[in-house]
Amino acid sequence: MFTGIIQDLGTIKNKDVGIYQISTNLDLSNCKEGSSISCNGVCLTAKNITPSNNNSFSFDVNIGEETLQRSNLANSILKNEKINLEKSLLIGDEISGHFVYGHVDTTTVVSEILELENSWEYHFEKKFNKNNRFIVEKGSISINGISLTVAKVENNTFMISVIDHTFNHTNLKYLQKGDQVNIEFDYLARFILNNEYR
Repeated sequence: MFTGIIQDLGTIKNKDVGIYQISTNLDLSNCKEGSSISCNGVCLTAKNITPSNNNSFSFDVNIGEETLQRSNLANSILKNEKINLEKSLLIGDEISGHFVYGHVDTTTVVSEILELENSWEYHFEKKFNKNNRFIVEKGSISINGISLTVAKVENNTFMISVIDHTFNHTNLKYLQKGDQVNIEFDYLARFILNNEYR
């Protein structure tokens, strides 16, 4: 489980079929073989954790077919691309975002990015059919593993407002119109709405 507060931007150093090698400045000295790390919002199992020079680390992850089908870790993620990283939540850690499980539901694409005076507006396509009900104003959503708040919902799109800290510390700053992102709907909304429909 994670909080959606990104701890580092990792770099994909090698990308083979189903196996990615990722480098990071995140301290992984307290991680072990089999630890869970959120990679662009996908909960993946770390192996071959290796310290490198300048207090950096590298680790490998295996990515199964189900994950490749549901996430942007397949065709849209390139070698040397930056991805959001977060180590799994420890009991007693501060929960600054919301509970993020790393179980990506689907992907969507950026439809528009607006730079304002004090923030950025990111607009995304809303094409989730029955899952559209999980997107509500002021509700939580995970995009590329980032805990974010839905600011506005329209017929075919939804918008999030991004402050400079989030912009500068995540890969949102690299996104362009048409780029694909990972979506995980808020589990609290999922359980509440599922109970209502019984």
